[in-house]
Amino acid sequence: MKDVIIIGGSGAGVSAGIYSVRSGLNTMLITDNFGGQLLLTEKIENYPGFPSVQGFELALKLREHLKSYKEIEVLEGIKVTSIEKKQETFAVKTSENEFEAKTVIVATGKRPRKLEVKNAEKLTNKGVHYCAVCDGPLYKGKNSVVIGGGYSGTEEALFLSNLMEKVFILEYGDSLRGEEITLKQVKEKSNIEVITNAELLEVLGNEKVEGIKFKDKNSGKEKELKVESVFVNIGEIPNSEFIDLVEKTKRGEIIINEKNESSIKGLFAAGDVSNIPLHQLVISAAEGCKAALNANDFLRKK
Repeated sequence: MKDVIIIGGSGAGVSAGIYSVRSGLNTMLITDNFGGQLLLTEKIENYPGFPSVQGFELALKLREHLKSYKEIEVLEGIKVTSIEKKQETFAVKTSENEFEAKTVIVATGKRPRKLEVKNAEKLTNKGVHYCAVCDGPLYKGKNSVVIGGGYSGTEEALFLSNLMEKVFILEYGDSLRGEEITLKQVKEKSNIEVITNAELLEVLGNEKVEGIKFKDKNSGKEKELKVESVFVNIGEIPNSEFIDLVEKTKRGEIIINEKNESSIKGLFAAGDVSNIPLHQLVISAAEGCKAALNANDFLRKK
């Protein structure tokens, strides 16, 4: 019997683990990987204490910090399949085991939303990708298009511009979105071309990506771009399918109050899997801290 089981190994989960142990709670953390979407990020420049750090490097540091506490039990490389409420406790199930805890903190984050246009699924990993850091180097010196001009899309375009001959950003809206410093850098890059008011219709190619077809929303005309790779940044989906106990938003985010409490007493959520309005690593880490301290307070009062 654990006091708390934390599910997730990125900013929110690791922070929750650290604060749970330091609060004297008998703690277990279960994660399929450390870092989550940090592993898809080339460089972080807005996390306090790290003027510039590779996503993979920061993920390793999170893991190292958590494991420096010998009191915590860490199960790595394991996915939780369900959470069930018993009378006063929770059963946390994986494909092979079941664990019991008095409280649970869900900190499983989000994952990239899949592209749903003609040929996108067929050409996934054959030119259609969801991680520029992972797969961008495969297309060095060629032409690429980034689908989505939000925060992650503009950052990925900048990364790709150092590898590619030409990078297009295809944005459905009428302008890019992101941090001002990033938008300025995108504008200054001579090999980045921004196409706004554009609706993607199809990924072209049979065995590999040969281009894309899109509609100019202003003119209604269909156009084509010849590219060898497509990098998708069209939003994220909360990793919350494994839990049916709690109330969620239409997007699948776990609804929490100011104490990180879900609709089920004793079950907390933290970070991007919850309905917090802002999604940044530093915010997720703070939310993990809050969830752990509030779980501790919940247990002490019981």
